[in-house]
Amino acid sequence: MATSFNQGKPYHGSDAVCAGKLQGATDTDYFYFFCSRCEGKHIVRLLDYEVRHEQAGNPYNDQLKSTAPKSFILAFKLHCEKCDLTDFVKIGNLGLQGGEFKHVIPG
Repeated sequence: MATSFNQGKPYHGSDAVCAGKLQGATDTDYFYFFCSRCEGKHIVRLLDYEVRHEQAGNPYNDQLKSTAPKSFILAFKLHCEKCDLTDFVKIGNLGLQGGEFKHVIPG
């Protein structure tokens, strides 16, 4: 699959956004990411996105009570205007399907 906004490289976030460092919150129904380098809760811009994967059905449907009509992975390009951090993050429904985050990232 072509990587349209990463100069042909795979989308993979740096250490700055991995291991629970990238956090965020909602105000109404919009979600905002906070810069993992800046102090406080400085909101980063979403510069671009790409659908990395999409298919009908979901492999976890037979294991869980809820049903996802399709599987997907979205990649987002993030940028902090304050410190110039530019990075990537992915969101999808093919990874973890629930449970406690503390079991994923010890700490």
